[in-house]
Amino acid sequence: MRKLNVKRKWSIIECGSRITLYVECPAEEATNKIDGKPFKAYPLKNGKTVSVEIGDEPTLVIVDSSTMSVSYTVPAGTDEVNLTAAPRYNPAQGNPFTIG
Repeated sequence: MRKLNVKRKWSIIECGSRITLYVECPAEEATNKIDGKPFKAYPLKNGKTVSVEIGDEPTLVIVDSSTMSVSYTVPAGTDEVNLTAAPRYNPAQGNPFTIG
């Protein structure tokens, strides 16, 4: 097991949106299913960090709101993973989030 830390960078853009972090997990721990895969949901508040235990296998992470959705696959490994989710202002696409 390893720790996944996802920080939502504080920003005025999308600050009023309810953002949810979905982390792929074993079926018995799941609170949601997306495309038939089990996920556990966590609220991701502006400027806050969510820490979750994940396995050593590749793990799908999704950041979702009513206006956007972005996914990232954490590669297999044993090291702690630190990700940042942040909006990137783009007049052509609205305010898409990026994970990295």
